[in-house]
Amino acid sequence: MNYTVKLHGIAVGRSDLEHLEPETGFARGEFNPATGYQLVQDVFRLYGEAVPDTPGGVADPDKLQRYYKARDALQLVLVDSDGHRVDGVTVHVYERRGQDGALELEVHIADPAFWKAAGS
Repeated sequence: MNYTVKLHGIAVGRSDLEHLEPETGFARGEFNPATGYQLVQDVFRLYGEAVPDTPGGVADPDKLQRYYKARDALQLVLVDSDGHRVDGVTVHVYERRGQDGALELEVHIADPAFWKAAGS
């Protein structure tokens, strides 16, 4: 199923959430940005600055706190392909620098109905 991340009704991007981990409550998948992604991109880049993806990289706790505060303030929502909002969601977009440039969507989903519908 295809899912859309929205910011106050504006499509930020889409994903099929190909990788489901019901035991941890996480779902991940390739993220295809929509025009609205430019409205939130700087927030997710802040995470990349706070937590380097290089071996031995050290996290910057101040930047990480700023990232969490900014991300939570966005109040992003996840909507399934039928237009139903998935409840209990925390959204994160990883920008993979130095790899193939692909974006990955990771969502933590606390809604038991989502996992039941996913067959987990």
